[in-house]
Amino acid sequence: MPAQPDVNPPLSTPRLRLEPQVAAHAPVMVAALADPRSYLYIPGKPPSDTEALRRRFAHQESRRSPDGANLWLNWIVYSGQTALGTVQATVQLAERTAAVAYVFGPEAWGQGYASEAMRAMLTFLHAGLGVEKFVAHLDTRNAASRRLVERLGFVQTDLILGADRFKGSVSDEYVYSLSAAVFSASSPTPPLDFPPAGL
Repeated sequence: MPAQPDVNPPLSTPRLRLEPQVAAHAPVMVAALADPRSYLYIPGKPPSDTEALRRRFAHQESRRSPDGANLWLNWIVYSGQTALGTVQATVQLAERTAAVAYVFGPEAWGQGYASEAMRAMLTFLHAGLGVEKFVAHLDTRNAASRRLVERLGFVQTDLILGADRFKGSVSDEYVYSLSAAVFSASSPTPPLDFPPAGL
């Protein structure tokens, strides 16, 4: 039987290393995402229970939803030996669409790390998996994330009022979309090295 293609391979950029997330990353991610500011505009709070995070990461190592319809892809982003945060994508296979997200610690903010890691992931999703459209949901109060996705070429396509409620307030969300073909045409070819996984 042929080996299954690697849908969540290691990726790299000039400054960063993106490692496929596994259970063993739990201790380093508890430390990297300990600052509550990382969770200001998203539900939840910083992870504090290493064993609970290890179990969650182990569950996600399947890389697929139980019904097989979606891929669950997660990367831990490193600069040297320092873990900065994560980038992630939920790929809807039938629609060839990926919902993308990221969380970085404040020490990584303002240095272009998140956009560099996102660009690497988007490139792989399109070139390696054939994803044709990217979507991001952002809290309307998160101006920094809006600037980040707009630099990548995303455009606002919807506004969802009352999308969620957390931390004592209602969260309205902007929906941003980006055609993978438009992204590919407007982006310089990055120095990524991965075999096309196919679907």
